[in-house]
Parts: sequence; structure tokens; C-alpha cells
Amino acid sequence: MKYAWIENDKIRDVAHSNPAEIYHPDVAAFYTTQVPDDAANGDGWVNGALVKPVPAPPPVPAPRQWTATDFRAGMTLAEKAKWDSDNAPEIVTVKIELPQELAGATELLDFLVTATIISAATKTKILK
Repeated sequence: MKYAWIENDKIRDVAHSNPAEIYHPDVAAFYTTQVPDDAANGDGWVNGALVKPVPAPPPVPAPRQWTATDFRAGMTLAEKAKWDSDNAPEIVTVKIELPQELAGATELLDFLVTATIISAATKTKILK
């Protein structure tokens, strides 16, 4: 067993040996509670029982957003030339609407395929 300094139902610090031997008496006086050997700083101490913290779940990543750069990267050289020239109103509209998540990006790519700005194969490549 170890001794711990408990504050507000939390283990503030654990002494790994006799507190009176390692701390000044004024500090050692705070180490009044015996805790199990697996107790660690930050653990809970509620009603005389050790409470290990529950790890927080990992954050949920934001949905992928397709950008103009993503679209251009999947195009053939000829399609990039069309894309860069902005001489088709469909291209201008798509660039204004980006970035988009999957459903929106798919709709914009379908629009470009229908307008024969890009091929269906390019659409598939961009969505990968």
C-alpha cells in the first residue's frame, strides 16, 4: 500500500514510500490516506475506493470535404486545361459551390460529366 494526498475526491499525489521519510513534516501531513499500489495521480478516490478515470472516446473526424484542388488532381491534362480556363459556365458554378462533402461533391461531378467537362472515369478517380 502507498499513501496519497487526496483533494476533492481525487488523488493529487501518491508517495511511493513513507511520506515522513521523503517530505518535510508540513507536506507529509497531507499524505494521510492509504491507497492500493495501482493508484496514480489523477485517479478518483470516492468513499474510500479507488476510481480509475474512464478514457475519453477518440474524437469523431469531420466528414471529408472535396475541394477544387481535389477535383483538379483527379483530372486528365485535357480536363485540367478546361478547368483552368473557366470558359465553361459549369466549371465556374462548380468552383463556387466547393468545398462539399460526398453527396454534394458527387452531384457536382455528375454535373461536370453531363456537361462533358470530365469523364465518368475521372469522376470515379476524384471520389476515391
